[in-house]
Amino acid sequence: MRGIPDLESWRFERERCPLDENGKRVAGRFIVDLQAGQFSYLEHGQGDPIVFLHALGRDASDWLTVMESLGAEWRCIALDQRGHGQSVRPREYTFEHLEADFQDFIDSLGLDRFVLVAHSMGGTVGWIFAGKNSERLRALVFEDTPAPTDMHEYPEIPVSPPEPVGYDWEARRQLFTQLNSPDPAWRGNAPKITSPTLLIAGSEDEEFAENARILPDCEVTTIEVGHWIHETEAERFTDAVRAFLERVDRNR
Repeated sequence: MRGIPDLESWRFERERCPLDENGKRVAGRFIVDLQAGQFSYLEHGQGDPIVFLHALGRDASDWLTVMESLGAEWRCIALDQRGHGQSVRPREYTFEHLEADFQDFIDSLGLDRFVLVAHSMGGTVGWIFAGKNSERLRALVFEDTPAPTDMHEYPEIPVSPPEPVGYDWEARRQLFTQLNSPDPAWRGNAPKITSPTLLIAGSEDEEFAENARILPDCEVTTIEVGHWIHETEAERFTDAVRAFLERVDRNR
């Protein structure tokens, strides 16, 4: 296991998020010991839990704008997945490892039912988890991430990055290799996802319409700004998530 920077300075009291100089609640960073090692995560707000999973090469802080918007109504939790942010850098990276980390993480926090918002790499983790654990999901949001398929060809990744990166490059190498031969069960389990699901697409794409047809309770909305919707159009993304969750609550 590769070294992790000293994390003690990032521990906060769990009872409440800290205040900034203007008295505004801000996200606190916490550390949790899981089976794979130490993981870091951000938490902000109070209420029922929403858990966020980031894309490859990003980390929990990628969700801060969304968390700050939703934090008045929800307890927002964003995990640094393995190889990213301040979490452990192990030797192995597969989506099964990432999904096992995630399950270990939510169990460690005692989250029985929650909303999951997942993007790109995190979205693939979300599809795998939801296909086996739909009963734990109050609702599910995928950002520009259709169900995994072997229809896409991913490039071979060089051994070393062309320039320094802020995450473990080996994660990109191993995960891209796996995406070229995904487990058919990842997509095959999609019809078992009974929780209300929102697919937020960054462009018009038949894959999302096809996913909506196979999921029992699914809707699709399109914000045509490409793959990084919550970053490019944070307000529109957050409004879509909030409106969807309000509909879910009304229909409970």
